[in-house]
Amino acid sequence: MTENYIQYASGYQKDNIDEEDIVKAISDIQSMDDEHGAFWVSVITDDENVIEVNKDLSLFVIFEGQQTRYQATDWNEVTELYKLLLLEKFDIITSKVK
Repeated sequence: MTENYIQYASGYQKDNIDEEDIVKAISDIQSMDDEHGAFWVSVITDDENVIEVNKDLSLFVIFEGQQTRYQATDWNEVTELYKLLLLEKFDIITSKVK
């Protein structure tokens, strides 16, 4: 099993997450203030692979030490990217956020 976790900017963290945890985090972020309106998910393989999303739908995608900034169009797109992350489809995510 791949190691993964979710962490909110407000400090909450949970290990070994699934899609339900991401859906809850997206719901939570929409009601947070701007200062704490962010969370990130990390999937650890040989490297730590992270997607961080902010309340304004801006994302930071960090794979193999390379960071890409991306502006999502809506929360559905964010959800899809996180699903791909949990499935370790890093190449698909990279092609979508270029």
